[in-house]
Amino acid sequence: MSINWLRFVSPSLKKPPLFHLCHLPPLSSSSSAVVVAMSYDKELAAAKKAASLAARLCQKVQKALLQSDVQSKNDKSPVTVADYGSQALVSFVLQQEFPDNFSLVAEEDSKDLRKDGGQEIVERITKLVNDSLTSAGSYNVTLSTEDVLKAIDNGRSEGGSQGRHWVLDPIDGTKGFLRGDQYAIALALLDGGKVVLGVLACPNLPLTSLSDAGQHSPNNKVGCLFFAVVGGGTYMQPLDGSSAVKKLGVKAPPVRIDSQAKYGALSRGDGAIYLRLPHKGYREKIWDHAAGCIVVTEAGGVVTDAAGQPLDFSKGKYLDLDTGIIVTNQKLMPLLFNAVRKSIQEKASSL
Repeated sequence: MSINWLRFVSPSLKKPPLFHLCHLPPLSSSSSAVVVAMSYDKELAAAKKAASLAARLCQKVQKALLQSDVQSKNDKSPVTVADYGSQALVSFVLQQEFPDNFSLVAEEDSKDLRKDGGQEIVERITKLVNDSLTSAGSYNVTLSTEDVLKAIDNGRSEGGSQGRHWVLDPIDGTKGFLRGDQYAIALALLDGGKVVLGVLACPNLPLTSLSDAGQHSPNNKVGCLFFAVVGGGTYMQPLDGSSAVKKLGVKAPPVRIDSQAKYGALSRGDGAIYLRLPHKGYREKIWDHAAGCIVVTEAGGVVTDAAGQPLDFSKGKYLDLDTGIIVTNQKLMPLLFNAVRKSIQEKASSL
């Protein structure tokens, strides 16, 4: 088991909050944030579009989840038609937008779908993808089952330190998705091995702070889209695009949340600390952290491994880490880092 939790700032504490959220008017063409992020404006627009489309597909599946929609991968983790459909949609959109320079590192592939008996689920995935494209009205195309399988397999890139690579987790937090809890569509762009752009679509995350209202409050509207570009800050808007963009900034008992929704929650000021200390031998994948990492850091937070080093996304599909991941703000990082290192050393000496 891994230690994987988020600590929230209690509203009853008489100390100033550790994270802050400031409200801004809708971004305009003259906004400084837009100017700063100009070199990736097309990529950001495509990423938001792709993640939002994938989120709608996932919402549709979650509302009427069938037992036949759930498979089990070799490592016994669940995978649904929504995972595959989300990956196919994002892959298709990005390839349409960037046909001459497209590389995708993603979690799923079509190997299990191509086995005997997989035709029915492939046809269901294909219908979901085509319905999503039709409802969006952006692409006048109908994909075949083979087109969808190929789109899924576009995610076989190894990434690395050269060129541009999109990094996708089509559903981060599949177990949470199956429970009706938190999950995220996490999409990032690597350029020269550095994360330069990140989008988190969190369909079940409330628009207001989790410390102010319960995760499933009937009066709390849900569906958040977080996005960040290097040097441009972090922003949040409703997933349905219905109201103004908000700029986020990082200035109780532990709460468990599935997926990179944790990163989004921290970036808008919901919490103070996120620790991920997996069991020995576990290798972190870049798609589990790339989008969330830039969303937090562009909001003013800090993301490091347990040795205090920035996460390195330039070495392919896996992160080479010292023990775990620490996410917090600038003020708390020194204290938290020392506490984590002391705990790790004490555990090692007791073995």
